[in-house]
Amino acid sequence: MRHFLQKLRFWLPPPLILVLFLIADALTASPGFTFGAVNIVISVLLASVSVAAILHTAWQMRMQRTTLNPLHAEKSTTLVVGGCYAWSRNPIYLGMSGLQLAFALFIGSPAGVVAVPLFMLAVARLHIDFEEEQLRKHFGQEWERYEQRVRRWL
Repeated sequence: MRHFLQKLRFWLPPPLILVLFLIADALTASPGFTFGAVNIVISVLLASVSVAAILHTAWQMRMQRTTLNPLHAEKSTTLVVGGCYAWSRNPIYLGMSGLQLAFALFIGSPAGVVAVPLFMLAVARLHIDFEEEQLRKHFGQEWERYEQRVRRWL
């Protein structure tokens, strides 16, 4: 099973998983599930915070000159532990989850709202588990101290 998941993660990178969930959200949209301006305001705020977390995290990694590619965590040169990484070991994936929820609320997809934990589970099993294993091997005790201090988002 593990070998299958390792192969599957290359076919389903996190952005593609997000796009597939957004398409499913759009296909299950129900106009009766929207609440006018309330949906818009909540969705825009949630999407804004999510995009800000993703961009800030990407900027942090770029400034530390380490890889952003989740398929090659072993190429990390620095263990980034500040900024968004001080409160979540997976701020980009957390931001992606926020985007999926914001989109589901915006278009009125009750199935999309309920599917957010499924998105999180798919990303955790296909990517986070493997990434953290690579980081543990690469950074050893430094990773273990960070792992004890900062919670995983799922």
